[in-house]
Amino acid sequence: MVIPEGNLTPAQYEILQVIWDGDDEGSTVAEIWREISKLRGVGRTTVLNLVDRLEKRGWLTRHRAQGVYRYRAALDREKTTDALASEFVDDFFGGKASDLVMTLLGNKSIKKDEVERLRRLIDKASQEGKRRKEIVP
Repeated sequence: MVIPEGNLTPAQYEILQVIWDGDDEGSTVAEIWREISKLRGVGRTTVLNLVDRLEKRGWLTRHRAQGVYRYRAALDREKTTDALASEFVDDFFGGKASDLVMTLLGNKSIKKDEVERLRRLIDKASQEGKRRKEIVP
């Protein structure tokens, strides 16, 4: 698996979202631009430049189909968000996800239903960790 280079800006992540939500064949720059233009004003050249940078850094792959270039994400949505979240935790919280969670809880930025969801995820991860320990000799 090729690991793309560098961080993503919100605008670059927006492009990836359009591609993930699009056709399996990939998206053209014009298609990406049309989707983003529905949400906010952006120039076609700006989208073209962002797509070009994403391809050069390995976030997108390009292929020619029916006379136009179509772009696909190099990583699926889940792998990308996992990588971005891990990088964020490493960069800002010294690799300690618990510090991030404590910050969210301390700032009351997190709602009660989100706390319950976190509790379920922690329980699930704990159970999976126990199962792995049972399997490994």
